[in-house]
Amino acid sequence: MHRLTLLAALLWPGIAAADCTLPTTLDQRQFTNLSDPPYQPDNPNAGRMVQVSFAGNQYVLDILGTDLRIGGSYRYQRLAPHIAEIQMTESHPAGPAHYTLLLTCQTDRQGRFVYTQHDGPIAPRQRQNSGRWTLQP
Repeated sequence: MHRLTLLAALLWPGIAAADCTLPTTLDQRQFTNLSDPPYQPDNPNAGRMVQVSFAGNQYVLDILGTDLRIGGSYRYQRLAPHIAEIQMTESHPAGPAHYTLLLTCQTDRQGRFVYTQHDGPIAPRQRQNSGRWTLQP
């Protein structure tokens, strides 16, 4: 847990002293996430916007601008008031994907994320990217 806090502080130095709070639970919450735009072969979803709806320990991810809707399960853990981790297992049509979102907030409704895919059906199987998240009201 401490290394994730350290990682977040290194990636976003101003966030370490952030005056914001992430939710204690994601149940019945919805995020809109925008991946950073620079396309690279190891970042195939660059510039994509998704909407993620959470209920219980399940989520539904809609890739906006497409008809693709993917479900999965998750585990949310707030590591500090302004840093959280979501461990996700996705039932992608091409096969299961396992990834983590490390969240930091800039306000109570917005912040940055680092996406780390540990294994998945779309190459490259392990990859990272980052982006912005917005918590819907």
